Amino acid sequence: MDSETTEPGTWSGLALVVLTLIWLIGTPYLFMVAFGEGLRGSLGGPSDDDRATRFLIAAAVVGVAAPALAAIVAGMTRRKSATWVFGVSTALCLLLVTAINVIGQREAGSTPTREPLPPGYCVEHSGGGNDCPGG
Repeated sequence: MDSETTEPGTWSGLALVVLTLIWLIGTPYLFMVAFGEGLRGSLGGPSDDDRATRFLIAAAVVGVAAPALAAIVAGMTRRKSATWVFGVSTALCLLLVTAINVIGQREAGSTPTREPLPPGYCVEHSGGGNDCPGG
């Protein structure tokens, strides 16, 4: 490696600033968009659960990838304190994303399923004749 790519410089400093801004602004923004999409659906408006899920996944990816890339840039340019800060931040964000995913999977699996109706069951509807036997 030559000294131009391993010494701290303007471009690496700018890259760290941009990655930090993407991480600290982009992650909460994506999360709030996903939250707003879910809130709109719970208030009776049109909602797209797949879209909200995609925004949550994007928030998780940005929340982990941005500090990871910043740690790589800081490590390549021998910025020890920045490498540690971004490395620990990456580990904490990865731990948080994993914990949220595990909790979400556990809650998704605990949704009670309805038992199917017995064969021959007749549902009575209002406003018309009753076609059910016996009644």
